[in-house]
Amino acid sequence: MLSVMLCASAAKAGSRPDWVDGTSRQYPRENYLVGVGMGDDRATASDRARSEISKIFTTLVDVTTNLSESESTAKQEAKTENSFSQAISQSLRTASRKALEGVEVVENWKDGGTMQQYALAVLDRSKALAAVKDKIEEFDKQAQQWKSQMDQASDKVGKVKAAMKLLSILKARSQLNEELRVLDAGGKTVPSPFDEAALRAQAAKTVSELDVIVDIKEGK
Repeated sequence: MLSVMLCASAAKAGSRPDWVDGTSRQYPRENYLVGVGMGDDRATASDRARSEISKIFTTLVDVTTNLSESESTAKQEAKTENSFSQAISQSLRTASRKALEGVEVVENWKDGGTMQQYALAVLDRSKALAAVKDKIEEFDKQAQQWKSQMDQASDKVGKVKAAMKLLSILKARSQLNEELRVLDAGGKTVPSPFDEAALRAQAAKTVSELDVIVDIKEGK
């Protein structure tokens, strides 16, 4: 009797887990992001499982190039604006890393037939959401600051500096909100405290007005 029980237990332990095919009852997708990795050894499978989750944040990590598209470069401000863009990009990467800190490899399984190793990595959605929402809140405060400076600056150059920084902040916020849409099981995002379309148009118009002034001066 004992022998039969031991055999049954071993068979259960060696059976193919549900998560190998992408769905885990223990870690439901409404509460967790999951990644499944496969490899010839346990370490490789675990690394690949973590990588599957980190792919979600690829946009954040590689956002530097995209951010530059939102900025118009006034010649005398190019160095300052490039530095600011890099700072925003670093801030986004920090948010991404913070969100990924909670990734854990929670299960491993070896296929006795193929000898392939499998690993399950999970990320608690609530913890990742909190990290991204905190960064969005920070960007909203910065956007309000640069909007006020753009509105109140008495000279054109000051207005343009604030407008360019505001455009960068709005672009970064949009990127984070897209990541939030993926992280949230219901696809929800954080509503902006601004009319972003109108604010972008206002900032872009401010930048273009200085471009006209520069062109006129250079044409003399």
